[in-house]
Amino acid sequence: MIGQTGTETLLAVDVGSVNTRASLFDAVEGRYCLVATGRAPSTVGPPMFDAREGVHLALGQLQSVTGRQFLDERDILIRPMSIEGEGVDAFAACTSAGPSVRTVLVGLMPGVSLDSARRLAASSYLNVTVEINLLDRRKEEERIDAILSSRPHLILIIGGTNAGASDSVLRLVKTVGLAVSLMSYENRPQIVFAGNEQLSASVSEILREFHTVTLTPNLRPSLEQEDLLPTHVRLTEVIADLRANHVMGYEELDEWSSGTLMLSADAFGRVLAYLSEIHGGAKGVLGVDLGASHTTVAAAIRGQTHLAVRSDLGLGAALPGLLRKRSLSDITRWLPAEFHESVVQDYIYNKALHPRTVPTELDELHIEFALARELISTALEEARTAWPSDHIAGTSLLPAMEPIVASGSVLSHTPQPGYAALALLDALQPVGVSTLVLDPYNLAPVLGASASLTPIVTVQVLGSGSFVSLGTVIAPRGHGRAGRPMLKYVLERGQTGERIEGEVNVGQLVVLPLEHGEVGRLIVRPERGFNVGFGLGGRGGRLRVTGGALGLIIDGRGRPLRIPDDPEERMERMQRWLWSMGIKE
Repeated sequence: MIGQTGTETLLAVDVGSVNTRASLFDAVEGRYCLVATGRAPSTVGPPMFDAREGVHLALGQLQSVTGRQFLDERDILIRPMSIEGEGVDAFAACTSAGPSVRTVLVGLMPGVSLDSARRLAASSYLNVTVEINLLDRRKEEERIDAILSSRPHLILIIGGTNAGASDSVLRLVKTVGLAVSLMSYENRPQIVFAGNEQLSASVSEILREFHTVTLTPNLRPSLEQEDLLPTHVRLTEVIADLRANHVMGYEELDEWSSGTLMLSADAFGRVLAYLSEIHGGAKGVLGVDLGASHTTVAAAIRGQTHLAVRSDLGLGAALPGLLRKRSLSDITRWLPAEFHESVVQDYIYNKALHPRTVPTELDELHIEFALARELISTALEEARTAWPSDHIAGTSLLPAMEPIVASGSVLSHTPQPGYAALALLDALQPVGVSTLVLDPYNLAPVLGASASLTPIVTVQVLGSGSFVSLGTVIAPRGHGRAGRPMLKYVLERGQTGERIEGEVNVGQLVVLPLEHGEVGRLIVRPERGFNVGFGLGGRGGRLRVTGGALGLIIDGRGRPLRIPDDPEERMERMQRWLWSMGIKE
């Protein structure tokens, strides 16, 4: 396969808002594997606004580790790899860094086309600042003022099924035209029309003297049908153009990658879609990427990928956005010791100003993971609204997912893996049987970006040791009085033949020894009222389980997770859960 593609060495770069990472993949004994990574501070913001500086620094670090030369004397990528071993055969890149796209949504009906437009906006790096619709009670001049004051980069016009409403849509288009006519030419936004296709010529005619309008297929061609993909593709181009205008170096990265420079969220979603194909079955695949400026939740369910990008949630510059969704008490409830809310608030604003800082004290580490829990759970809560209704079955619980992949520096650079595992269990609250997989080198986005160039790299690296399983998780649904029996278990370890029997009570977290990659047989017998995933509550069965960095995790705290109101009891329980996950402080 490697010989057929003509590619033996792949270099992949991920430009984030805080860090730029360069990863080298090479063929070893007929299979691709990760050779080394380099990381450097990103330079997409002030004072440089030039992605190339961060890329060159990351490549320089990678070069010092591997001894290979990647750039020539003019700082141009050497490709293909020379017989002396300089350069690479292929290059892939993705980016999440750059300004969010201020967007105005103009649609017909709030419950139909605008809902589709919101889902579309949520799937990329768009910041919706204003919405205008047919039922908007503002006068036309007030609508125009709203558009002007938002200083949009993009106006997305939707509405009207094909062969549907026309006059009402055109009235909204004329309002947009008036607003754009009042803007200076250099500040005029991109305009995309994704509504009634029979109106395309009329829309172009109304708007052409103000700005070129891009026409895409109707994202809601009928009341029952939704087609977001064509418009999503166009929006990625708009975002790329905007970022190229604000940040130097992206055009060069796109040239190096043969025109395949991707948005990191799209690349992350592509990897989740691939994992869904591998695992199949009725379960979905879930991915969470917690960055400094964005939090991405991707779910691949029955062949469809649902992507949600939150530009107002991140563990860096975007962190204050969390306070618009969650209270300080929501954050402090995860802390195992007493913290004044002002301390947490100060930490939030300091982290936003200095996103590269890492916790140096234990108290800071606890605050960081409390924030991570709330960021992930908030992003998940809103991402779920776009999932198939029969998959979430009207419940607030997470549907069955296998595996669950997590990426982000706060999760991958922990002093002990138990911190990451516990944060994910608390934030996501998986049910039934699932596997927690950590992406310690933040490879998922670059593997997604690489898939169009060398698909075999994505296939083989995902199956290698570059991704770390934290362990199989057994999490029964149901509730009971704390301390009462929840389930009995028998674990037969495949590696040692050891047989471990025990009981889990309500409120307990139990971690059983099972080495990374070791296969075991687990027999579970839940009590009545507790469902492990074998159908009815109280029904048990036999499972094939695989160990991870922690082992085998049985989460007996019930679903949904209940946090005590009493502060002393709550802190005592938080500390006990940390100890259960093997965290020694």
